[in-house]
Amino acid sequence: MSWTWLGIAVLALIAAACIMGFRKGFVKEIVSVFFMLISFLLVWAVNPYVNTFVKEYTPVYDTIQDKCQTLVSEQIGNKKTLDKEEQNQVMENMELPDLLKNALVENNTAETYRYLAVSTFTEYISDSLAVMAVNGISFLISFVLSAAVIKLLGFILNVLTKLPVINGINKIAGAAVGGIKCIIFIWIAFLVLTLLCNTTLGQQGMALIQQDAFLNFLYSQNVFVKVFMSVFYGN
Repeated sequence: MSWTWLGIAVLALIAAACIMGFRKGFVKEIVSVFFMLISFLLVWAVNPYVNTFVKEYTPVYDTIQDKCQTLVSEQIGNKKTLDKEEQNQVMENMELPDLLKNALVENNTAETYRYLAVSTFTEYISDSLAVMAVNGISFLISFVLSAAVIKLLGFILNVLTKLPVINGINKIAGAAVGGIKCIIFIWIAFLVLTLLCNTTLGQQGMALIQQDAFLNFLYSQNVFVKVFMSVFYGN
């Protein structure tokens, strides 16, 4: 595994965020991170409603579900039933990240079938991927809406008060916080790509990540992906 242009670009982005944090200082960066955390709380509050809207009032869920059913049907051919080994082989051959493949294999159980209200292997795969795609899209929409609200609040706060610039430690701490904030946004982008892994955009993005050593490391440490997988597939 080597470095790619995308990995270098992401590293440059993190470096730029550190420089911006150094210039802004620790206090302003901490306030910025505080607003970002508030935006995440807003996301989790708004997301269920956005998720319901996307699933029930847009064709996204049904479209992805139909495409996934067609894909699985093409792989299994004329076979009406598959044993466990054959099902695992079908999932292994799918162009998905290993994290999702492993999750699909581990959760290919009767309990999960009851939870998703499905009765066949094809329905299990198509419903699982459709649910993940809808969750990713609704999360992204919720995040954009929440970020807009926080941006407005930040603008109002900036007008009302001026934060003092303190010493060099403030600058260095600001650089660190700026870098961390940038990594959080990158993790969110990785989460969206993971949830859209059954689309062309998601597959191309995941391929670039897996080809680059730095991006692959960032992806392996992605807290949001791990939390999502534990929530969606947790027992």
